[in-house]
Amino acid sequence: MNESQIKTIGIPRGLMFYRNGRLWKKFFEALGFDCVISEKSNREILNEGMEWAIDETCLPFKMYLGHVLSLIGKCDAIFVPRMGGYTKQEKMCTRYEALPDLVENVFREKHVHILSVSYDWYDKTTEEQVYIELGQKLGKTKKAAKKAYHEARKYQAKIFKERERRMEGLLEQKGTKILLAGHPYVLHDAFMGQELARILRGMGAEVVFTDDMDRDTALKRSYHFSKVMPWLINREITGALMLLRQKVDGIVMISAYPCGPDALVNDMLVRKIKDVPVLQLTLDAQNGTAGVETRLESFMDIIQYQKAGGYGNKH
Repeated sequence: MNESQIKTIGIPRGLMFYRNGRLWKKFFEALGFDCVISEKSNREILNEGMEWAIDETCLPFKMYLGHVLSLIGKCDAIFVPRMGGYTKQEKMCTRYEALPDLVENVFREKHVHILSVSYDWYDKTTEEQVYIELGQKLGKTKKAAKKAYHEARKYQAKIFKERERRMEGLLEQKGTKILLAGHPYVLHDAFMGQELARILRGMGAEVVFTDDMDRDTALKRSYHFSKVMPWLINREITGALMLLRQKVDGIVMISAYPCGPDALVNDMLVRKIKDVPVLQLTLDAQNGTAGVETRLESFMDIIQYQKAGGYGNKH
C-alpha cells in the first residue's frame, strides 16, 4: 500500500508509547488519520509476543511484539519509530535504534506495513524535521505537518505539566509516599508497574513516579551523579531519584529482566542512596508481578517502623 492511501494507523501500547504516545496520536489525528491503539497489556498479549521473540529479549520488547501482533489486520499501517540519541551522553537503548527493522523482520511473513520516523543526533536531524517529513510522506503539506506537530507537542507538554502538578500535590500529603523508579514503559504498563502501584495504593501509600518529574530538570541533575552515563532514560530516572528521594518515605526500583543499562545503573544508585529505604524488584516474562505483594508488604512494614523512629531520622 502506498503511504498516500493510508487512512488508519495502528499504535502499539508499549515501549515509548508511555512517553510519546499522546504526541503520536495527536499528530496523526491532526492530519486527519484514524488511530487504533492496542489494548492494555495483559498475559495473553505477552504470551503472543513471547512466541515471536528470542529468549534473551527483555520483557518490555516481548510485550511490544505482542501489541504489534494484536494490531495486524486492524489498520493500514503500524507506527514503529526509530530513536537513536539526542547527544553523545543521551542515547536510547540499542533496541530502539533497530526497532522498525526488528519488527519488520520478525513479522516479515505477515507483510506488515511499517510506518516510521528516525531521529538521531549523529544524523543531525531534529524531532520536528522527521515528523514534518513523515506528514509529507503521508500526502500532507509541509505547513499542515508542521502545524500538526506543534499542536501535538503543545498537548504533550500540557499533559506532562499536569502530571508534575499532581506529583507535587501528592508529595504534600501526610501519608506514606512511595516513589516508583523505572522506565516509563515498565512503570505505566498495566501488566508491570501499574499492578505494583495498585498494590501499594491498596496498602495506603501515595504513589509517585520518576517520570512525573520535569524531564529537563531531571536530566540536568543526573550529571551531578555521572558525567559519562550514556543512556537518556536512565539519566532521567537518576536525576528524578536524586531530586525526589528526600521527599518520599521509600523507593521501589523496578527493572525488567534482562535490562543491561538498569543492571549497571541501579546498582550504583542503591550504593549512593543511604537515607531512604530502597526495594529493588526485577520483573520477568514468566512471573510478571506474581509474588511481589509479600515483598511490598514487608517493605511497607520497614517504612512504618522507620517513620516511628526505629531507624532514626533521615538527614
